[in-house]
Amino acid sequence: MSKYKRGGWTGGIDVSNCNPVPYEKQLELSPEEIHYHTSVLMDKYDKAVLDFEQKTKLTKFDFGIMLVAAMVQILRWSLLSNDKLRLDKASDSDKYIDKARNVIKKNVHNPDIQELLLSVVEHYVPYDVVQRSEKFLMTHPGESIGLAGSNHRFKTLGHDPIAGLVVGTANIATSTLTVNNWQRLFPCYYIENKKIDDDSNLAAIINSIQKVMADDPKMMGAYFLRQIIHCGTDAFTRQGLPIPVINTISPETSKFLIGNNIDMYAVTRSAALAMLVNKIVEMCHRLFFNPATDIKDLYDVRTRKVLTYSNTLSSVINIGYVAGTKNFKNLDVGGILVTLWRILNDAKTIRKIKYEFIERTISNDLKKEEDEVNQRLANWGFYI
Repeated sequence: MSKYKRGGWTGGIDVSNCNPVPYEKQLELSPEEIHYHTSVLMDKYDKAVLDFEQKTKLTKFDFGIMLVAAMVQILRWSLLSNDKLRLDKASDSDKYIDKARNVIKKNVHNPDIQELLLSVVEHYVPYDVVQRSEKFLMTHPGESIGLAGSNHRFKTLGHDPIAGLVVGTANIATSTLTVNNWQRLFPCYYIENKKIDDDSNLAAIINSIQKVMADDPKMMGAYFLRQIIHCGTDAFTRQGLPIPVINTISPETSKFLIGNNIDMYAVTRSAALAMLVNKIVEMCHRLFFNPATDIKDLYDVRTRKVLTYSNTLSSVINIGYVAGTKNFKNLDVGGILVTLWRILNDAKTIRKIKYEFIERTISNDLKKEEDEVNQRLANWGFYI
């Protein structure tokens, strides 16, 4: 018979016939214990969430900054509508190109280099052509290209800010133009004497490009630069350049947008200015960070909320104004895109900071409780 011993005293409990409980079974918790510990953890989680919301709630100062930021954004799109800061005529941009050509002719004396540079700053591009030659009218009677001075910016792929980098460069190198019509597989035409002279296709243009690259590779670089310069000057004109992707999918949508001065220049300009205002507001708000009373991550959440709320307020007022006045020239497309980006990006960042805060808070609470238990055990003479 074995007895249970404690402190040198042998008790009268007989455990010889008892079945020992496996160690794994000893670690199992009863349903009541599981429910209790789960409730405790949920209480800690709810408390941490509430604590996070309280510490990241906007203060009166934050609301003041937010309203000022929203007012600046509203002034931005109301004063700088989509039709502002543009060249009056498309030919105005040619003056700058002509000045560059004169400088090259006066200062560059190497004939080969001069020819290369002059080809770069040449303001003529084949996809600006809209007239048909007599030969074309005779060989293709009744065929309409569908191009005119008022629509060629969105009807030709060379004017597309993205697709034009490839197609426009190829058109310049091969003296062709490509019509923006995916239903007809983007028909192409040869240009002769600044008139549409005959039809072509993408396969023929690719073969011609390969020949140009084999004969004189540096000229392809010159054609590419000419494409960039031409589209760069077109962007500031009244017609502007169409918004990529939208232009390829639906030229008619591009027609409506360009008719209201909603083009590549307007969108990028408003987006850039909106981001500039956001950066200035962010810097100003962070100047008031106090290391003694503020936690950096939580203060960053407040800064992001200020920017998101001010951008959202500005965009909502802009959409309401345009809907009420039917004046699409004030539609702040770039600012609205920046607002959507802030909503998605800031929400993701705030969720990450919130998760880390809750995890850190619960971990600290559990560590504190563990230290208290260890302290009590130490007082009773047990050490871990």
